Amino acid sequence: MNLTQTRPATAPSVSRPTRSVRINRLTQAIRFVRVSRLLLWTIWVIYRERRRVLRARERGDVDAQPDLDVLIDVLVAFRRTAIELGGVMIKLGQFLSSRADLLPQRALDVLSSLQDEVPPAPFGHVVSVIESELHQPIAALFRSIESDATAAASLGQVHRAVLAATGETVAVKVQRPNIERLVSTDLSTLRFVIWVIGRFVDTTAFIDLNGVYREFRRTLFEELDYVREASNARRFQEMFQGRPGIVIPQVIQGYTSRRVLVLEWVDGIKVNNYAELEAAGISRLAVATRTVEAYFYQFFEVGFFHADPHPGNIFVQPGPTPTEPTVALVDFGMVGSLSRATKQGLRELFLGFVVNNPHAMVSAFARLGFIGEGANLPAIERGVALMMEQYHGMTLGQVRDLNVSEVAHEIEDVLYRQPFHIPSQFAFSGRAIGTLSGLATGLAPEFNLVAVALPYAQRFLGLSGNGATQNAQQIMTQLVDAGRILLTLPASLDRVLARAEAGQLEVRVVEDGRNGSSRRNGSARRPRSAGLAGAVICAAALLGGAALLLNQLAAPGWFCLALAAVAALTLLLRR
Repeated sequence: MNLTQTRPATAPSVSRPTRSVRINRLTQAIRFVRVSRLLLWTIWVIYRERRRVLRARERGDVDAQPDLDVLIDVLVAFRRTAIELGGVMIKLGQFLSSRADLLPQRALDVLSSLQDEVPPAPFGHVVSVIESELHQPIAALFRSIESDATAAASLGQVHRAVLAATGETVAVKVQRPNIERLVSTDLSTLRFVIWVIGRFVDTTAFIDLNGVYREFRRTLFEELDYVREASNARRFQEMFQGRPGIVIPQVIQGYTSRRVLVLEWVDGIKVNNYAELEAAGISRLAVATRTVEAYFYQFFEVGFFHADPHPGNIFVQPGPTPTEPTVALVDFGMVGSLSRATKQGLRELFLGFVVNNPHAMVSAFARLGFIGEGANLPAIERGVALMMEQYHGMTLGQVRDLNVSEVAHEIEDVLYRQPFHIPSQFAFSGRAIGTLSGLATGLAPEFNLVAVALPYAQRFLGLSGNGATQNAQQIMTQLVDAGRILLTLPASLDRVLARAEAGQLEVRVVEDGRNGSSRRNGSARRPRSAGLAGAVICAAALLGGAALLLNQLAAPGWFCLALAAVAALTLLLRR
């Protein structure tokens, strides 16, 4: 399906090519000095302010705040220089804008406006990259190719072309000349700055700078690999095959390399061009609903999602009716995924919230990678409990009326004020949901993000099934009854089960000395052993039943819980 991308004719980011910058030792040295000075001060201030807040909380000052004026001044300077330097610095600013564990909300807002739009590279350099990567003259590849880029970012740019072989209109995505060398230089500078800071202070207790570097480096190189992006695009095509209203551009076979990617040309009205949407008779509320539903399908049902849903990557085409638009997604360099273990951890986190158990929630956070070793878990539990007080016990109607932005800000505040570390997949998903929320509200202020999300979340958490007619509140009550006992079991239960499986469990019998006959002593051991066996069966059945229920296996789940009840009753009768 071909559409035509509408964009302002006077967009400065595409109309003025930038000059070619020769990469030699002198330019590398100058860039190293500028980047290292910028990063050294920026990273130090970010670390210093988070350390200030976390140390104050350890002393009992729960109202401690970072010096926002200094932090914002530093980040404004960083944003200004990043736009000038381009490349890795813009990507680093965007990466930091998704890290609520490193920066407070107002500081995140400063970086969230950092758009990845830069002047395009000269067309002659683009042609040289295409010919060297695809091993053919440009005329043999394309019947025509526009010299003006339709989009230009820090790592690459896009040109519209017509294939020589088929006459099909395509989008040609090309990496900027010398970008891999610039990336290598800037990453080396970032690693050097982190090393210098680490020589003077141990940052790991407050910010794992080496971990942040590894995550950023990985995501950056993933974006530079267009073969991987082509694979992502094919996977999204499979995901949305047969789902009406969503278009994913096809990858053109035989025209893909690590630095060049050719896809079907997908046009439409930019999702935030409200005037053109209305002129085309398209319902803005329908666009918001369809777009958000497409992303919740990715999050909750597939676990593989487009991690960069900014307006430049979403286009709209009129559908059969004003309320049935077609939404096209482009640019699959940034994606995120949720493994089966991660999904299970999220279910456990939610169940901990349902039964109002901060300890269970903190345990789930730890398993999901949010909490490092040596963290002050009681302090984190207190912070989580304070946040839970505001939302626990809410009815489904009250949940639907929640202000998503306010809730997100409160969660981000908890993440910043506690020694949390956000794993990359959650940083991507949090950023994507935040972007979607703003996009949907801009399209239709009456749009209710929570109401659209609830059915997907309920299915994900096992709170609804095929043909189920019970309301969510009744099902939650059943989960509370089944899960309250499970989540209040002592943490040592897991260790007991592990030792029993390994054959290392020992039972110590203490004789009172008044009657030590071997006959009575042996008869004393049997009830103790039987009692222990019953406790193990009870615990195992509880754990297994809860896990099965969370995975939507109702019949075996309730059977295990019934078995646990029988075992518990047997233990009580033996006392």
